[in-house]
Amino acid sequence: MEHRPINEKIRDSRVLVIDEEGNKLGAMDKTAAISLAQERGYDLVLFVPAEKTGSLAICKIVDYGKFTYEQKMKEKQSQKNQTVIKTKEVKVRPQIGDHDLKWRVDQAKGWLNDNAQIRFKIQAYGRVGYKPELIQETYDRFLNLLGDNAKVATPLKKLTPVLYEAIIVKNTK
Repeated sequence: MEHRPINEKIRDSRVLVIDEEGNKLGAMDKTAAISLAQERGYDLVLFVPAEKTGSLAICKIVDYGKFTYEQKMKEKQSQKNQTVIKTKEVKVRPQIGDHDLKWRVDQAKGWLNDNAQIRFKIQAYGRVGYKPELIQETYDRFLNLLGDNAKVATPLKKLTPVLYEAIIVKNTK
């Protein structure tokens, strides 16, 4: 949550004031606006600085404690509504053995059942990096072993001369 200047901490000498109901009261001196807000039992809070408006700073008469509380509650509520996508990574080399690949597929199936997405990486060092057919074969073997449980969100692409990556998600048929 951002901190807003209130009352005497507002630097501008003249401000455009909006009251607690949202009605525009017009431009006035900062001291007059602060005394008006305090007469009503509220605070004068800077909402838009003069640099952004090009003329006067916009201030509002509000209960600052209540305002900050409501902002914190809105922030908490928006964090509750967020969905976090878990990403797990499977990293292999083109020369991987069948048993090792099956083991990694079993891990990936478990992660997909937990609604995580899989970042499948192939590292091809040395001369193997110049044999795209081996890299494609490893990728196809992995997908075939996964079966219908998964679908490809982003296909295999070359990130660096030695690193390829694909993103696989759970198939929601």
